[in-house]
Amino acid sequence: MFEKDRNSALMPVLLLMMMLCILANNVFADEVYLKNKDKISGEIIEENEDSVSVKTEAMGVILIRKEFVDSIIRPERIAEKNKEEKEAEKPEISWQREISAGYNTARGNTRNEQFSLNAFINRNRKHVDEWTFKGNIFYSETNKKMDAQKWYTMGRYAFSFGPRKAWYNFYRLESDHDRFADVYYRLIPASGVGYWFFDLPETKLLTEAALGLEYTDYYGDKKNTNNLIAVPRLFYEQEIFKRAKFTQDIYVYPALTDSGSYRVHSESAFTLSINDRLGLRLSLIDDYNSEPPEDTKKNDMTLMSSLVYSFGN
Repeated sequence: MFEKDRNSALMPVLLLMMMLCILANNVFADEVYLKNKDKISGEIIEENEDSVSVKTEAMGVILIRKEFVDSIIRPERIAEKNKEEKEAEKPEISWQREISAGYNTARGNTRNEQFSLNAFINRNRKHVDEWTFKGNIFYSETNKKMDAQKWYTMGRYAFSFGPRKAWYNFYRLESDHDRFADVYYRLIPASGVGYWFFDLPETKLLTEAALGLEYTDYYGDKKNTNNLIAVPRLFYEQEIFKRAKFTQDIYVYPALTDSGSYRVHSESAFTLSINDRLGLRLSLIDDYNSEPPEDTKKNDMTLMSSLVYSFGN
């Protein structure tokens, strides 16, 4: 009696396992659909222009003439194709990484020395998003007396939207220091939108509009300030010939609470590539402040030559 009950209990399990095996075979089997609406499932072992041979569990190998075949479906091959298509659809990731250093010296009636160090990193998933990090240091002295001390850092994230992915939304955080403008440090978190007019290897042109908050901590007794600002930007890059390019990057920082207070930062650069890694760069940097501290000029211009080392993907 016990043996009979045990066999009765095992029967549903065995039936379930058989059904699962049959379903598994059907799921991963090749399928040949005939023009008379019949279907033959199995493994296609040979196919040519005239016929297709299918190995089935019930009838063995069947040879079917192509004139009777409506369509053939191969689930495993379709899955492989879908996987390949998904891999192809993944956005291309490009890296741009640069380190540049410059040293200028002039000797005569006066002795002037200038030093700069710059770093730039950009990770771009084309038409999806990008991360950008930038930093630079500038130091200058005349007759062994310091007359310039600056640093600047920037982190930025942007993601594309719109039918052509030409529009993008971005979030940026800037910080800088300028000893001779009495700026101990300045922080500018900002967010806005931008638009790519051209995004080609030889020509790039974009414009941005953003709102931000500018916090400035000054040296001495000057009161720290908080200003709501707009941050429009224009960027242009043009390949002049194969290994030379010109770039222009302009930021404007107008205070929204004081129409007469604004700053402009402009960077113009000509870069000549020596090879795929090394290049020479001549930069003109112009910082304009409509309300500078006492004994400080409104315009602060720097001309700098530097050696650039690039390493991409």
